Amino acid sequence: MLTLADIGELNQMSLLAFAGLLSGLLREARKPGAVAGLLIGASLFTFYMEPTGRMWSALGESLAAAFLFVLTPRVPLRQLAALLPGTHEHLISQQAYMRQVRQATAARIEQFAHLFQKLAHSFAQADRDASDGKTDVMKEMDAFLSGVTAVTCNVCRRKDVCWGEKAEETYDWMRYFAGVVAADGAYRRQIPFEWKRHCLKAQDVLKVMADQYPAFRERLLLNQRIRDSRQLVAEQLSGVSRVMGDFAAEIRREGQDLGVQEGQIREALEEIGLSVRKVDIYNLAEGNVDIEVSQPSCNGRDECEKIVAPLVSDLLGETVAVAEKRCQAYADGYCTMCLRTAHKYRVASAIAAVAKDGGWLSGDSFATLDLGNGRYAVALSDGMGNGERAHRESSETLELLKEMLCVGFDEQMAIKSVNALLSLRTTEDTFATLDLAILDLHTAEAKFLKTGSTPSFIKRGREVFTVTAGNLPIGILRDIEVDVVTLGLKPGDLLIMLTDGVYDAPKVENKERFLKRMIADLATDDPQEVADLLLEQVVRHHHGAIHDDMTVAVVRIDPYVPEWATIKMPRLRPVERPRVVS
Repeated sequence: MLTLADIGELNQMSLLAFAGLLSGLLREARKPGAVAGLLIGASLFTFYMEPTGRMWSALGESLAAAFLFVLTPRVPLRQLAALLPGTHEHLISQQAYMRQVRQATAARIEQFAHLFQKLAHSFAQADRDASDGKTDVMKEMDAFLSGVTAVTCNVCRRKDVCWGEKAEETYDWMRYFAGVVAADGAYRRQIPFEWKRHCLKAQDVLKVMADQYPAFRERLLLNQRIRDSRQLVAEQLSGVSRVMGDFAAEIRREGQDLGVQEGQIREALEEIGLSVRKVDIYNLAEGNVDIEVSQPSCNGRDECEKIVAPLVSDLLGETVAVAEKRCQAYADGYCTMCLRTAHKYRVASAIAAVAKDGGWLSGDSFATLDLGNGRYAVALSDGMGNGERAHRESSETLELLKEMLCVGFDEQMAIKSVNALLSLRTTEDTFATLDLAILDLHTAEAKFLKTGSTPSFIKRGREVFTVTAGNLPIGILRDIEVDVVTLGLKPGDLLIMLTDGVYDAPKVENKERFLKRMIADLATDDPQEVADLLLEQVVRHHHGAIHDDMTVAVVRIDPYVPEWATIKMPRLRPVERPRVVS
């Protein structure tokens, strides 16, 4: 091109540009199409711009160029095209590179998951190999009795008799008195005659035993904490391994070759006149669709919700909605939208709360969380007592639970981990109740996990159902079993969760029946109105007095109705979903 940079060669530059344009337009016909475009462009241009003699010369040059082009192998052309941005080959090479990166990333994450699983197994095995609890106590007891005998029996003249001929009898007596000291804190009873006859320093042995027992008890507590910490670490490592394994599987699913499906969606959008820059399918599994589409800005006409989402819904055979959109996200005026599976149901939540004596800080905490994959969590926690300390306990409980649920921990594992952390972090008597409900927005199924919390209620028209569980609050015992109650909800159901300040407020014999009648008499199904009315009636029942922190959380489940109907395109085949290989 530099050699043609002369005003006298302007015709030749124009000829190359025009012939190259026609060749590019006919490139889908491969080499014959490109050759035809070159010859047509050269013929038309030279017919109007060049003399007759020059025209035949130009055509001959074009034929020679076409002949050389036909003889050129495809491999070098593809290799060259793969280096030029904007070509189809370059796009394919970039996609292949990204698939390789995804596969390498997934393989590395799976290695880390396997490593964490091995570490979890090692901690659990070490805990099993070390002892089963009772053996540790026996070892500590032997060490405790050895310390007592080192101070008393080693300087006694009858040591060889007591710990030689009568060793078994002496050991039984020592264990007996150690148990008595453990129960009383010291031996304040009359020493048995048999022990006096057996031991010359019976009183001294009991005194030393009582003095050394607090240190023995501290060692037992320390060993118990070590075992609990080891078990907690093993469970946490196992949970991390499972989360990373799921993440690696998700990356592998995203790395599937979905070019055919992306082309179908792009073709359908262009069929109705939209100009689409790219379509990226991250997940095409049924019920978990995740697609990103980029197109020019519609200047506020909401084409993404009115046109794109309904059309993609028709192609996939399931309802998708715009989960996120970034209007004019690029400098060139293009927008990006994220389409995900629309849940069959949706929820509306409300909260009404008041602190003890009308204070500002309540010991109750409330949280809602979208866990993804159509799962919605509602949690209510009540800290021990009132004021700042209770608020800190309940809020920390919910924060820990939210973090574990967000990264993918199982609900029961998350609650057990939070319980272990709260019980190990301090020696004080601190605990918090937890009322957790996880709603499946695809099936309207609800799982209830309660630890020390009050019953929940489900209002269906005039009927009211009770949901109860008998677990202790978290933070009291280091190892708890979490009972899970599963119920199926229906559209229009109201889920009402209370703290003990509301449940225990009515001074009646049967509080559950009283609250069920109160809930059934409510004439509204608006969540906020239900929460406000319920809290107001409980306060009025006590003539305006607020004796404890009170919180009412209400959730209503409704069917999801899309705002826009799907667009029927009879000329396009539905998108075929790839087989998911686990």
